[in-house]
Amino acid sequence: MEQLKEHFEKIILGLAMLALVYAAYIVVMDDSEEKIEEQVRERNRPGLESEKKMPEMDMSDYQAKLARLENARPLDLGNPHNLFNPVQWRVARDGTVLKVERGNEIGAGAIVLSGTNPLYLKVEYRGTSGTAPNIRYRFAVTRESAKRKKERLRMTTTATTESNTDTRDLFTLLKIEGDGRDPTAFQLRLAGDTGAITVGKGKPFQRIDGYTASLAYNTPGERKSYVNKRVGDKLFFADDGHNIVAIGEREVVLSTASTSKRTTIRLR
Repeated sequence: MEQLKEHFEKIILGLAMLALVYAAYIVVMDDSEEKIEEQVRERNRPGLESEKKMPEMDMSDYQAKLARLENARPLDLGNPHNLFNPVQWRVARDGTVLKVERGNEIGAGAIVLSGTNPLYLKVEYRGTSGTAPNIRYRFAVTRESAKRKKERLRMTTTATTESNTDTRDLFTLLKIEGDGRDPTAFQLRLAGDTGAITVGKGKPFQRIDGYTASLAYNTPGERKSYVNKRVGDKLFFADDGHNIVAIGEREVVLSTASTSKRTTIRLR
């Protein structure tokens, strides 16, 4: 027992040395890092990636449905749809009973647009008068789309470099091109416009500012024709008034007085 006590520290030191040797052996012989690297290489193999590639989804059915939605026709609840437009029976002036099934048998829907004519705005340079420095430039202006008849006639007006605005307040003189005594062209701004127009010597300015329309109404017991009608003109047929609210190159819009309903009549 005494000997054991004397050599106790040596025994403890020996056991510690054995433990250190065992730990060193474990560290040297441990291959876990190599196994991890091998697993990473296995996962990154090109063949493995291609094998696990997700197959492409078949979207043809969904694409077909989307195409049908994009090309869907708008819902038309007008005639001859009778849910909101019940069939009417109307008595014409000659006593004939008409079945108003499509809405164009009588009234605004039965009128026919036979043609339209353009209404022009024309500005023409007509020469000079006076001597320098009081030279006056003469112009002829025709406004066929004006509301009042007297304003549609060709009017002569003058302008100078000092006043800029012509004597009838139809335009503003912006620029004179060429010799002031014999100019080649003018830059003008028409009253109510924002841009400039060019009027040349021998080259009048012209543009379409509106249209007139010729219409016909032919139904049993009532036949009427309307020639060169303008926006704002009133028509009377089918026992009702109809106001022309717009005229385009190929269409006319009528507003029925009793219902305020607007009907577009297109050129056939």
